[in-house]
Amino acid sequence: MTYNRSGFLIALLCSFFLVPTAAARVSVNVPIGHWAYNAVDKLTGLGLIQINMGATKPWTRMEMARLALAAKHKLEGALPETDEKEPTSKGRWDIIRAIVGRLEHEFRAELDELTGGAETSTYIKPIEDVYVHYLYGDNHVDIENDKGQELAKDSNVRAGFSTHGLVFSHFGYYLNPEYRYSEGQFGGDDDRIDLLEGYGKVEWFNMELEAGRDSLWWGPGRHGSLILTDNAQSFDLVKFSNPRPVVLPWLFGYLGLFKVVAFWTELEKNRAIPEAELMGYRFHFKPFPLLDIGVSRTIMLGGKGGAKGAADLSLSDWAKVLSGKNISGDLDTNQIGGFDFEFLIPHVNRWVPMMQSISLWGEWYGEDEAGGMPSKEGYVAGLKFSDLLLTGRTDLILEYADNVISGRPGLWYSHGTYQTGYRYEGEIMGHNMGGDARDYFLRLDHCLSPDLSLGLDYNGQQRGVEADTQEDRDRIDLDLTYQGLDGLLLRAGYRYEAIDNLGQVQGEDETNNILWLSLDYSF
Repeated sequence: MTYNRSGFLIALLCSFFLVPTAAARVSVNVPIGHWAYNAVDKLTGLGLIQINMGATKPWTRMEMARLALAAKHKLEGALPETDEKEPTSKGRWDIIRAIVGRLEHEFRAELDELTGGAETSTYIKPIEDVYVHYLYGDNHVDIENDKGQELAKDSNVRAGFSTHGLVFSHFGYYLNPEYRYSEGQFGGDDDRIDLLEGYGKVEWFNMELEAGRDSLWWGPGRHGSLILTDNAQSFDLVKFSNPRPVVLPWLFGYLGLFKVVAFWTELEKNRAIPEAELMGYRFHFKPFPLLDIGVSRTIMLGGKGGAKGAADLSLSDWAKVLSGKNISGDLDTNQIGGFDFEFLIPHVNRWVPMMQSISLWGEWYGEDEAGGMPSKEGYVAGLKFSDLLLTGRTDLILEYADNVISGRPGLWYSHGTYQTGYRYEGEIMGHNMGGDARDYFLRLDHCLSPDLSLGLDYNGQQRGVEADTQEDRDRIDLDLTYQGLDGLLLRAGYRYEAIDNLGQVQGEDETNNILWLSLDYSF
């Protein structure tokens, strides 16, 4: 059965206004890369959280608090049924309690409001958290999914803090200034102070408008997603969304919980077409608790000397651009669009007494269009085995990504008109592997204790598969995380990286040893 577009839009607007006014309280975002996302992912795999729309990031602090509260209630209900005298079971629940406890501490103000505490409509939190990060590499360092950080050989330091506040419940702000030291990386200078992320928000009837600098991650991929990640610098954007999922009225209710995000940004001046525009939208559906479905599209258009920008398009122009067809001249655009999903299989231990659950996810996106569907496709496929051996300690992630188009070298993330490609400040805005590439990722997480965890991962990449010379990268990472005190996060890690044919130059080989240490404290 099909529904016309206008009917869907009317249902969408109605669903926002059906949310009670009292619920329309603005909440700032949890930055992409924050430890709480992995904590929620682990609790989801352990069966304590179901309504987790994790493929559309960032989430708000209030949404994170709702998930923490759901996990707390599930934990309290499950404990009477468990045998904590059995060592394996006791260790498992100790780990779960520790994770839930950390989430409760981090989002305690939001949890207090959710559980009936006094609501403060206006406040300023001068310091939300502070951090110092140190990284050393014996060659040029390129860290993926790190907001486009410019890192140098030898020592690199990052230090910063964040602050946020609310005004009359409907207005909010977030700022994260950061000091950066990396020799020679800032126009010949060694250091500078920059705004990593910062924005203002206004919310009314579950409709949120955000303006400022922020990152987006669309898709369930853990090591990378094809359309948008935080691999490049944060965008200076305008974004519209509904921060709390809604159920659409009328016949559209069968789609389940629903979120929408749309944004517009202007890219940098120093590119083939200066100040090109990038816009995009994402629809995220949850037809039932175990399944997530996402539909996304991004459109690059306009710019100085380029085709028409968003403000120049007529209604008929918009219809042509959104049709996805290849159009040259004034309506030339660079588009990526497609679908993704994630499916959770719970209670696997009832049939296979070796794990708690399995998550499966996939992405299918195209750099072109044929017959109204994406073509020249790229793929991401992943699996997560949660709670291996049923001790609550161990999770395993396997993920594969591929955007190689046979006979078309370098097709993905490139364009004939927008020749800088799908990049912002030099970094790919989608999957960190780049175009014409394959990516293999494996990660093993193991809790040594409720407060200490060990991570081991392998990442292999093949870049320029259809080119004359292929670059091969192999990375092995080992990391240790300690969260034994409220608000404190200590991390240390080591990476060994071997690169053959660096930059697709035959015989240009390189190895790299990278050591990093970080201290974060949340007040």
